Amino acid sequence: MANPMKIATLAVIAVFSVGAMAVSRPEVEDPASAMSLGVLYAAPVEDVETHIIGSGETLNGVLAQAEITGQELSELLLGMRQHMDPRRLSAGAEVTVRRWSETHSARSVEVRLNRDTTVKLARLEYGWESNVMVTPTVIDTVFASGSIQSGRSLYEALVMDENSKLPPEERQGLVWALAEIFEYKLDFGEMHPGDSYRIAYEREARPDNTARGRRILAAEIVTDHRPFTAIYFDNAAGTRGYYDAKGRALRAGFSRYPVAYPRITSRFNSARYHPILGIYRAHLGVDLGARSGTHVNASANGTVTFAGRNAGYGNMIEIRHANGYSTRYAHLSRFAAGMRRGKQVSQKDLIGYVGMTGLATAPHLHYELRKNSRAIDVRTAKLPDGESLGGQNAVAFRALSGTRMSMLDRAGSSSALAHEGTKDARQRGGL
Repeated sequence: MANPMKIATLAVIAVFSVGAMAVSRPEVEDPASAMSLGVLYAAPVEDVETHIIGSGETLNGVLAQAEITGQELSELLLGMRQHMDPRRLSAGAEVTVRRWSETHSARSVEVRLNRDTTVKLARLEYGWESNVMVTPTVIDTVFASGSIQSGRSLYEALVMDENSKLPPEERQGLVWALAEIFEYKLDFGEMHPGDSYRIAYEREARPDNTARGRRILAAEIVTDHRPFTAIYFDNAAGTRGYYDAKGRALRAGFSRYPVAYPRITSRFNSARYHPILGIYRAHLGVDLGARSGTHVNASANGTVTFAGRNAGYGNMIEIRHANGYSTRYAHLSRFAAGMRRGKQVSQKDLIGYVGMTGLATAPHLHYELRKNSRAIDVRTAKLPDGESLGGQNAVAFRALSGTRMSMLDRAGSSSALAHEGTKDARQRGGL
């Protein structure tokens, strides 16, 4: 039988133990009153310096400023030469040096050659490793349509479109492309309110939504209720270019104007008031406003018959073309190299630069078109047509034109340039 005294003692000890446990139990802390730690910031592991190479600067000099010299510089330039000659680096290239914050030693150097290509050099134990990083692109198709509003030009309608999701420079490039395609058929400066456009074009789109390259597949411009269509066609045999809906080449034997995207400041007029002479006399050409130094190109294939100073014309070039045509280019600031009498030139060849020599009040090009020595108005003249597609090319074009015209129908009546989804998600590289 158990000892009663021993049992009583154990009972007392148990009671006190339970009481002690109850007294020592921690209270649950209110989460709202709990202390919170402040935000912790980790120090950056590297420092980054970027420098844009200016005129007269070299990569060696920029790296020397970044304290990359001696053997380290030699090894870095050796890695660079695997991809390009550092001495040929042009002004505007971007050089980024990354350093370890703790030791201040160079970790990597990135040389951005252009918008699409960067040479990256990483420092390893045995020297510098170099790689070329190319901006990836995808091929997609973009559609645009709209109309010209009162007080606006086609340029303004496209470039200043507030509803467009494309960067302004992308829209500007599209206008230049349209001007080049239709330069033989249309004068964009003569478009009127209510005229309209529809465009379908393919582009290599970068991740930032700008384009590396673009090609208009089909376009239609309606002016004065007359439609002008351009469809791009090419084949394996090398035939390529823009044609109208009937397969006739848009590229004529003559460019309508010898400067890009011309701005007419004075028209052909049989009795124009001359601002310098103060008299009325015939103005037998058109004046094209442009900045001094703007390129002037030959309107068609031909032979230079005059290149020199010609009284009020200032510096002038005259070119004789086939079928009795000739052209004059006046007020030039200077001539292109090799311009002399007897020189053969091809359409689009550079022949001179816009200026204000002779009787001129501001930089512009005075341009004349003549047929059998008689001046004619280039704005309204019917220029010689280009060649039409024939044979198998004509058959292939008819099959293609239906598809391309349906693309224009897809453009609809919206005035906004719109990305309509990826056509081909293949990534493309290249310099």
